[in-house]
Amino acid sequence: MFRTAFALFLLVPALLVPTSGSAAIYTVDTTSNATLAACADAVPDDCSLRGAIDKANGTGGADTIHFAIPDTDPGFQPITAHWRIVANPDLPFISAPLTIDGYTQPGAEENTLSPDQGGSNAVLKIELRSLGNGQGLFAGSPTTLRGLAINHFHTALLLFAPGPHRVEGSFIGTDITGLQRDGTTTSIGIRISAPSTIGGLTPAARNVIAGNSSLGISDQSGTSTQPSIYQGNIFGLGADGSTVLPGQDNGIQLNDAAQGTVVGGDTPAARNLFGGHDFAAIYVTGSPLAGNPPDIRIQGNWFGTDWSGTLSRPNGRHPTSPTQSQPTISIFRGGRCGLRIGGLAPGEGNRIDSGAAAGVHIGTCEGAAIVGNQFSGNRIAIDVSPTSNPDGASANDVGDADLGGNRMQNAPVVTLPPNFISDGGGDTVALSYVVDSTPANSSYPLTVYFYRGGCNGGGRELIASDTYGESDAQQPRNFNLVGDGNVLPLTTLAVDAAGNTSEFSPMLGDNLFADGIETEPAVFGPGRCP
Repeated sequence: MFRTAFALFLLVPALLVPTSGSAAIYTVDTTSNATLAACADAVPDDCSLRGAIDKANGTGGADTIHFAIPDTDPGFQPITAHWRIVANPDLPFISAPLTIDGYTQPGAEENTLSPDQGGSNAVLKIELRSLGNGQGLFAGSPTTLRGLAINHFHTALLLFAPGPHRVEGSFIGTDITGLQRDGTTTSIGIRISAPSTIGGLTPAARNVIAGNSSLGISDQSGTSTQPSIYQGNIFGLGADGSTVLPGQDNGIQLNDAAQGTVVGGDTPAARNLFGGHDFAAIYVTGSPLAGNPPDIRIQGNWFGTDWSGTLSRPNGRHPTSPTQSQPTISIFRGGRCGLRIGGLAPGEGNRIDSGAAAGVHIGTCEGAAIVGNQFSGNRIAIDVSPTSNPDGASANDVGDADLGGNRMQNAPVVTLPPNFISDGGGDTVALSYVVDSTPANSSYPLTVYFYRGGCNGGGRELIASDTYGESDAQQPRNFNLVGDGNVLPLTTLAVDAAGNTSEFSPMLGDNLFADGIETEPAVFGPGRCP
């Protein structure tokens, strides 16, 4: 159904785009659904949103739409003190550069909270709603949208070529408060086929994209030479950054998204928060471009927690079929993955917690580099599979000859010194490891990463790395783990020169411990895992 709709949208004639003209500001002063396009200053009830878009299309300039609707307007909602604009039929196609700024309505306030302070305290005053199941704002020319709550549409926002587009400080799929799923809510939050920036690095840019009955975002930007950027947003949770708004299947579906697309970044300001999705927080599908274009990067995000990082907000629970839980990050591609999850530079690692299934699943494609991340409380941290379906932990095979996700790269096997006791004494641990991969089946050199183990497996803290050269292949290698004699629990993974990342090795010293992620506010004593 989505591909059919997508094809129809591309049929919008290019002739609808007018020639450029001077920029103007049109002030919407009524919630009327009629085409009121006079938009004269100091004349009441003469400028509806429908009319303002029509007027902007006719000028061809980079126009702006403001709001100044009185509380005597029939669309005023006294309980929440906001204005509801009901669109029936669909609003006009945006064919000229346009900014629609809901924060200009008196009483609206931008978010001021940083990611470390909470979710979003934005106060929105303009709600766009469909009377039926129509399409929301449909942009085919560079468009900026700010300070809007959009719900009840089949697709809230459609951002098509030419771009770029920008969406900031809006609630997509929720009510005006950002704390409730609004009944028969939007099926898809944002559909993208042109370069777009969703969110940004300032608190005011943070969007809440939650409660949609299908996808938060569907990115089908394909061969666009400009990638999209997703930063600073809340996916799947309410504006408080904690309340789960059920119903949203995937947070972001990167379906043939442009290579070089960025989800997150290396600073707290760039962090996206993903929690409470029925399926994957991020689902990557399609085929990357041939050659070696920039990878899609997923970096610095938090998955499976609330904004504070202390409460569990799992992704992938699949409430209609609990036995078929889904990965937090699902990679469903063939050939080259074209994907980097995490990184070694400061701030690039993701925090991936409380996944109902795998934290990251790689099915069939090759070269998904997964390093520097913090895993805790997932059923399995990384799941490489010989098919497109997750299959749980995979045993190493002799020589690493099997093929599948990340070429089914074998994990290291680590041996600690005899009678080793992790008591915190000393600052060096002499250990040995071996990776059973022939040069024919892995791209050498390999890099072996050593992690302190996380609850339920996977690494919660990267503590060291070592290069395993072709001359070492399939041979034990001695390594001094420097810095802390208290290394347990310990786990490792191997990454070959092409980025193929293994599952984590079985944990040494697999004792339960408090990891700071709880299902409810509580104090867990030492040795307890939520």
